[in-house]
Amino acid sequence: MPRTYKKRIYKKGYIPWNKGKKTSIEQREKMRQSHLGKKMSEFQKKRMTESLPRGENHWAWKGGISTYERKLYQNNQRRALKLNAPGQHTQGEWETLKTQYGHRCPSCLRTAPEIVLTEDHIIPLSKGGSNYIENIQPLCRSCNSKKYTNIVKY
Repeated sequence: MPRTYKKRIYKKGYIPWNKGKKTSIEQREKMRQSHLGKKMSEFQKKRMTESLPRGENHWAWKGGISTYERKLYQNNQRRALKLNAPGQHTQGEWETLKTQYGHRCPSCLRTAPEIVLTEDHIIPLSKGGSNYIENIQPLCRSCNSKKYTNIVKY
């Protein structure tokens, strides 16, 4: 029988050494136990943590723009795309709109430090509303939830 090398494993016509052989229950238990309870060495842990680039060195780095407001904006844009809503607006337009309202909820009149303003669609996306900035008003979370799918312009 010829010697088998790792290179030959995937060659056509190769027959593995254990084809047709059965492993005993004791042997299976030995193989299972050999891997249990083993801890990684400090060297292995360090090598694994340093293997992936982080922060500015990572391929997907976008300048650290992951503030809470940015995440809210991105989630709303993703939802509008999913619902096939016409139009879109930029985060700059959203910031300008909040400034026009004085960073205040037009429904309950509370200001921005005590609340977080969310994008509310005057005509809801579920009722065929657009995602243009003209169809958006800043409301606090609780007022936005109370409004639900009603068409209300404050």
